[in-house]
Amino acid sequence: MRFRTVFLIVLLALVAIFAAVNWTAFTATTTLSLIYTEFQAPLGAVMLAVVVVLTAFFLLYILALQTSVMLESRRLTKQLEAQRTLADQAEHSRFNDLRGYLKTELEQLQRRQTEQQTLLAQRLDALQRDIHHRVEQTENAVAAQVGELDDRLQRQQVAGVIKPL
Repeated sequence: MRFRTVFLIVLLALVAIFAAVNWTAFTATTTLSLIYTEFQAPLGAVMLAVVVVLTAFFLLYILALQTSVMLESRRLTKQLEAQRTLADQAEHSRFNDLRGYLKTELEQLQRRQTEQQTLLAQRLDALQRDIHHRVEQTENAVAAQVGELDDRLQRQQVAGVIKPL
């Protein structure tokens, strides 16, 4: 138990012991005044009744206060759970948005890569055709020079300058 609760229980027990020990004084009749009227009653019993009524009142007040705190706590817990659910849904939505964004970015990268590959293949084909064309030209040039040299050799052989092999 809390210190406050133990203190209140001990205090009420002390009041009860005090009343029991002094019960004859508590029950002695005296004249009491309520400002507008006077009456005969035992002062101790009246004061004891006031303490009992105040104690009952405060116990009811504490019970009502604790009940309202528990209800408020339950309401706040429900609101917190609702907010947590909303936050989870928002996080899930953000993940879905991020997934969609990444998917479109990857598709764009794939498209760019395909375009680059196509462009590179076209350039390689053009270079290959150019190299093939240059090789052919070089081959023709070499063949023409070899033919020209062959003609010169034949002319010189015919002229008798060079002896045939």
